[in-house]
Amino acid sequence: MFLFFLIIVSGVVGFLLIGLQEIGMIIGFAIIVGCLIRGLYLLHEINRKLDREKVE
Repeated sequence: MFLFFLIIVSGVVGFLLIGLQEIGMIIGFAIIVGCLIRGLYLLHEINRKLDREKVE
């Protein structure tokens, strides 16, 4: 249910950003890139913790 709520909220934010023309595109791109970078960072942290557990 929470995932459905997030999808609806993302759609509303997307429609709001469309109305801002070029600035909205820049903000949307920044949000997407920020999420991708955060995801890569979390994967790196998980990998580092798993490697540390293998050594011990």
